[in-house]
Amino acid sequence: MGRPPLDRRRGRRPGHRPRLGRLRRRPGGVVRELHRVDLMGATREDGLSWYRGGTLAACDEWVGPGFDACRAVEGLDLDVDTLERLWREALALPGPEGPHVWLHGDLRPANLLARDGKLHAVIDFGALSIGFPDAEHASVWDLPPEARHAYWETLALDTPTWLRARAWAIAVAVAGIPYYWDTFPAFAAECRSRLEAVLS
Repeated sequence: MGRPPLDRRRGRRPGHRPRLGRLRRRPGGVVRELHRVDLMGATREDGLSWYRGGTLAACDEWVGPGFDACRAVEGLDLDVDTLERLWREALALPGPEGPHVWLHGDLRPANLLARDGKLHAVIDFGALSIGFPDAEHASVWDLPPEARHAYWETLALDTPTWLRARAWAIAVAVAGIPYYWDTFPAFAAECRSRLEAVLS
């Protein structure tokens, strides 16, 4: 399987994860405000294009083989068939039609700093880009269920957007697990946790 373009700046402290268990509405509010920022005339053609701001179909070439690669990972113990079905169902949905927005691009747990159960800061804007917001919402599957529901309510996401966001969460994780299983186990564990949340 070819490596997907997802391994930007992985130099995190092994095993580091913020304490996200009590987070409520703040993550959704941060994303909402970022997506409201004026583009000031900038476009994806201005060097601000990344795959996560595009469409699911454009990524199927490297996501598709990821399912078989995950099936070959000894000890993974995930329902890969269901994950692949959810991915295929999302591919059949109409693509996003809304305007492009500013994207953080990498809202994984290591980039969300929490204090006393509240989101304190969002860091690492090295993947800042412009595009459709669907992939940005994939980060909700790194949050606990209550915070995930609050995120959905805060942004008032419609069902197709939610399903495409879930597919993005699946895409990055199924590509990351086989690639990083031996070389970056902390990140592989993060991906696995995300897929477990999707399946639950």
